[in-house]
Amino acid sequence: MSWRGRTTAFSFLHRPYNSDMEIARERFLDDTRTYHLTVGLRSRTTAAHSLLTALTDDERAQVSAAIVHALDEVERILRAKMTP
Repeated sequence: MSWRGRTTAFSFLHRPYNSDMEIARERFLDDTRTYHLTVGLRSRTTAAHSLLTALTDDERAQVSAAIVHALDEVERILRAKMTP
C-alpha cells in the first residue's frame, strides 16, 4: 500500500479534560513514511471550541476541504525541496 499523497483525517479530536477541538488532515509525502505532515485548525478558547462544535456536517466538510487544499499547496512547495 502506498502512503504517498494519502490524506487522512482527524476530524474533531476531543481530548478529555481539555477544551481544545481540532480539525486536522495529515499526509505522507513518500512511500517510506519519512515525510509526514499535519495541517489543522485547533480551538484555543472556550468561545472557539463552541464555534467549532456548532458547525453543521456540511460546514465541517467545507472546513475539511479548505484544509486539504492548504495541504495540497504546502506539499507543492515542499516537494521542490525533497531529495529524490
